[in-house]
Amino acid sequence: MVDVKTMETVTGAAAHSGGTGADSLSGTGQQPARPTVIMGAQYVRSVTFRVVDSVMLHTRPPMRPNTSLTLDVNARQVGENQPDFEVDLGMRCHGMADAPADGGQPSTLFEADIIYSGLFTLRNVTAEAFEPLLLVEAPRMIFPAARNYLADLTREAGFLPVILQQFDFEALWLSRRTQKNGV
Repeated sequence: MVDVKTMETVTGAAAHSGGTGADSLSGTGQQPARPTVIMGAQYVRSVTFRVVDSVMLHTRPPMRPNTSLTLDVNARQVGENQPDFEVDLGMRCHGMADAPADGGQPSTLFEADIIYSGLFTLRNVTAEAFEPLLLVEAPRMIFPAARNYLADLTREAGFLPVILQQFDFEALWLSRRTQKNGV
């Protein structure tokens, strides 16, 4: 998560950088620059993939597992007094077989834990825009590559690829804020 001290450091640094606006077309003044997030590199920071019963997998035709997915987003400042951040998108995906006819627990087919990260720079950021840019916009930018990585990983393991729809990171952020505030 992003803390208040980091917000003050970055917003204070941006406010003192000078040249915060641009001339309008009529040349009559300065407009404040829009807050922006600039993406640098993106990469797989950590991955663990475990196939529970690989013999069964390779002796039967491919099946589409029932999947459950948990997403988490975290951001941390790369250097003190710098507007650069590493944003992690954590994905935990479990593939389960269909429930047995006797009503027992379905067997686990695979477990995937992926942390997909990106480096981001914030520009002209106010305290109000700080968290939404890092915890909503940044993960929205790296999600397509992370989603493709999960699909390729499951396909290469011998399963039908896990195909994820676009995710609402704003709803996740708002939910976490509500939980944090105890509402």
